[in-house]
Amino acid sequence: LIIAACGSASPTSTSAPPASPLPAATATLPPTPTAPPLAAAVNGQPILLSDYETEVARFEAGAASLGRDLSQEGDYRARVLEALIDKALILQAAAAGLAVSDTDVQAAYDQAVAARGGQEAFNAWLAANLYTADQFRAELRDGILISTVQSQVAANVPLEADQAHARQILLATPEDADRALADLAAGADFATLAVERSLDQSSKVNGGDLGWFPQSGLTAQDVTDAAFGLEPGQTSGAIHTALGYHIVQTLERGAHPLSPTSLSLLRRQAVESWRTELRANAVIEKFLP
Repeated sequence: LIIAACGSASPTSTSAPPASPLPAATATLPPTPTAPPLAAAVNGQPILLSDYETEVARFEAGAASLGRDLSQEGDYRARVLEALIDKALILQAAAAGLAVSDTDVQAAYDQAVAARGGQEAFNAWLAANLYTADQFRAELRDGILISTVQSQVAANVPLEADQAHARQILLATPEDADRALADLAAGADFATLAVERSLDQSSKVNGGDLGWFPQSGLTAQDVTDAAFGLEPGQTSGAIHTALGYHIVQTLERGAHPLSPTSLSLLRRQAVESWRTELRANAVIEKFLP
């Protein structure tokens, strides 16, 4: 029996074991993060929808604190978005070569705290305006950058420009203008007529003298154009604007130092033109309905 048993022993199997009835474990990949929704993109830089909604809430809180009726504010949500787009464009331009030190930011922060009566009152202001302290510091940093780059643009305006020195008589009706022109033609003194008849209270006391001004220096552009179109000593006909009927006489023309008012105006215009150019050359995508 032992011999028989040994002789009938089967060889060891080398086949694979039977399959397990349980499914094999599979490797699981982490879920792909969902991109946060955007309000807009400026040259590929996102403006998060959450940031936009926070700015809208800040606007609404500010209006409420001032007692303003939001129903009278027009499409303020669109204006908030446009302001965020402008901010992104200017910061992109400033990033080319400007930086703000932590010391400057902290100084501005300390000034803001002092202006609101101390840390406790400032903390209440931060909460009412939906800021953390770090968020407000970031806003200060952005504000300093924006102010610096715009000041650089404004500084490029020269202190001297081609200007006209002129005076005017402003009248209410075409008949009044015709009478004044007839009197001038008959030899009446321009300055005397301006004192007697002009409706422009700011210039009549000086005989209608408007001073020196650049080509965009007056409210009524038609008056500016007339002054620059005349030779020194020449007088225009009646020029109709929304203000009335102007008679303009050019006294001098040429390069002249800009007055503080004219310089400020030209600097504002330079900054606005620069911002318009930034927009014209930008790729702006808006995702709001």
